[in-house]
Amino acid sequence: MPEESPTIRIATPDDYESVAQLIFRSHTISFAPFASEEWVSTRDLEAYRSRWQETLANAGADDTTYVALIDGEIVGSVRVAPGGSTEFDAQLTGMHVEPDLTGHGVGGLLMARALEFISERGFEGGELGVIAGNTGARRFYEAHGWTLVREMPNGIEGVPVVNYKLG
Repeated sequence: MPEESPTIRIATPDDYESVAQLIFRSHTISFAPFASEEWVSTRDLEAYRSRWQETLANAGADDTTYVALIDGEIVGSVRVAPGGSTEFDAQLTGMHVEPDLTGHGVGGLLMARALEFISERGFEGGELGVIAGNTGARRFYEAHGWTLVREMPNGIEGVPVVNYKLG
């Protein structure tokens, strides 16, 4: 881990390339043990660029992405947006940390800021999804107050996922 402590800030539209590359690396490196080789091989960096360019350019008051930086480089991200279902009014997505920095506190700082944002905006609860086999991520979310609510064995794109709630 670099000597500099991570700093957290709101992502700007200019951050789309770094965020896209971070999440692409996370999906193709960190997710590889939990997803099929076919799933990993179908990840497309250009699609990540396009998605994050649009997401960051169109963020509103209740939709924000935070990034963690070390030595000026983006090493983590988390997005909070209005909920994707009628059950929850906030949704946590895009929670990723540079694969070689997992377990070094970057995610905890991002989560703390995301939870502050949820509280500041008056969201009463939240939801997130995680790959079912990713026990490290599951322990992380549970340690930060998230509760397992649903298992989806067929998951998303054939990858089993679990859903957690907050509040």
